[in-house]
Amino acid sequence: MAILKHIALRAKDMEESRRFYETLGFKYIGYRPSGRGVDLTDGALNMTIIQYDGAERQILEEGNEFIHFGLIVEDLAGLYKNLQEHGAQLLRDDVKKRDDIDPNQPPARSFKVADPDGNVIDVPCATDEWRGVTI
Repeated sequence: MAILKHIALRAKDMEESRRFYETLGFKYIGYRPSGRGVDLTDGALNMTIIQYDGAERQILEEGNEFIHFGLIVEDLAGLYKNLQEHGAQLLRDDVKKRDDIDPNQPPARSFKVADPDGNVIDVPCATDEWRGVTI
């Protein structure tokens, strides 16, 4: 069985993306030797954010995005509030139902948020959100 241990994302603003992922709970590890990438970790997975300076990329609407991934967090309401305060683009309440966000009410089970490049992240607090995953 394969185990996912690394993901790399290209970002139009590497530092903005770094701050966003640190807000989500990732820990800063350090810059890549080239200085054009930064490593973060959740303790089990390495995430590299690589500076992208190519042509402008189209940001697709949630539900049509090319990539999305999920994180399980302990304090869903606290993270939701922190992301709101940092101006994050909160997309949906409940990753399965995909309800509209109520800015006055933290989601009870999960939510979707976009990173600065439009990549969609599912954020549940339930450890049984995805089949076959053990925590």
